[in-house]
Amino acid sequence: MKKRRKSPKRIIKSIKVLIYSNDFMERNRTSEKYFTRKRKLPFVPLVIFMVNIIKQTIQKELTRFIKMFGDRKSNITKSAFSQSRMKLKPEAFIELNNRLIQEFYTDNSIKKWNGFRLCAIDGSKLILPTHSKELMDKFGTLSNGMIIPQAQISSCYDILNEIILDAQLETLQVNEMNQAVRHLEKLSKGDLAIFDRGYAATWFYYMLKIKELDFVNRIPKGFRKDAEDFRLSDETDNLIEVNIPPQKSRYGLQRHGFAKQELQPFKLRLVKVILETGEVEVLATTLLDKEKYPLEIFKDLYFKRWGIETNYNHLKSNIHVEEFSGLTEISIRQDFYANTFINNLQSVIALDSKEEMDKENNDREYEYKINRNLSLGFMKDRIVEILTSDNPRYYQELKDLFKMNPNPIRKGRKNPRKPQDKNRRKYFMNRKRAV
Repeated sequence: MKKRRKSPKRIIKSIKVLIYSNDFMERNRTSEKYFTRKRKLPFVPLVIFMVNIIKQTIQKELTRFIKMFGDRKSNITKSAFSQSRMKLKPEAFIELNNRLIQEFYTDNSIKKWNGFRLCAIDGSKLILPTHSKELMDKFGTLSNGMIIPQAQISSCYDILNEIILDAQLETLQVNEMNQAVRHLEKLSKGDLAIFDRGYAATWFYYMLKIKELDFVNRIPKGFRKDAEDFRLSDETDNLIEVNIPPQKSRYGLQRHGFAKQELQPFKLRLVKVILETGEVEVLATTLLDKEKYPLEIFKDLYFKRWGIETNYNHLKSNIHVEEFSGLTEISIRQDFYANTFINNLQSVIALDSKEEMDKENNDREYEYKINRNLSLGFMKDRIVEILTSDNPRYYQELKDLFKMNPNPIRKGRKNPRKPQDKNRRKYFMNRKRAV
């Protein structure tokens, strides 16, 4: 019997219980003295305000929030908000996200590829507010004509279900490999990890094998001699043996707590993928069964990694994760992890809406998907209604709005990538923000 997908209403109810629990407040205040006296912006309203997609001026957002969901005769100043948020740990939003993830994957029917949950890991950079010496000193800067503070972010992303399993925001001194190692704590046997060429490392392969994780990795030229020999040969599919790693690779394992592991040689499969341009890419994978996983499936499989790039675009272009509401380290971390939670909450509601939409329109020529930018705009304020009320109509109204103006999925459609024009407009008429 096929499992039914857990209702997002149940997931949201669990999140509400967490937000309103006293233990949650005690874990996520920066001092046990905070949120004990009656204030205009106590703990629960503060958390809910910060997941309401804050993108306009803080004072305008606060006035709108209190008029809609609080005491209409009062107001909250920007200064009061700034003081209150300093009492809130950014980990509060990580905990909310972990609760959502836990509920989503418990007793739930999720999308899989050949029995695997497909998980991509990749990193990116975030541009931070430019007028904060604190941020420059903490996170580091990159110079591109002007000195700009930036942060190194990384995410582990369930491609098919569009859920960020883990997100990290670090200083520029932390490299993507170190972040990837920490992401592995969120994965387990039955997950298939997909990596780009920047993650090719023998010690990393050993770590994945020790944790019983399967993977597909695009490898760069010159990575290993046996892999380079394969690239230059006429072979398209071959097995190689990865022997006990040299001392340099063992150092990589030791740095991450695997010094005492007994290492054994293992088989690795190399396959060639030919792109439309005629360029040949080599993938390394632990999917060794050539009958179960024929050569032909790997081009489409690796292309699915593009989902994490699309999600980064959603975070930056739609959610506007780089539009921070403060200039301090704690505000940067609060905003980043709150936006990660918003991203996942949107995905959970979108999955529910799409299933309902497909049943209502099963005679359409194309399969359709929820419009991510438009549906994000519909979440504004309505998510507060859902988190502050038990009235089921608020969720149903939001789900109905999600189904408006969906985008058709035209499989096989490709657009050539064009070189960026440095003088191009940053925003376009057909890319106006929905929030």
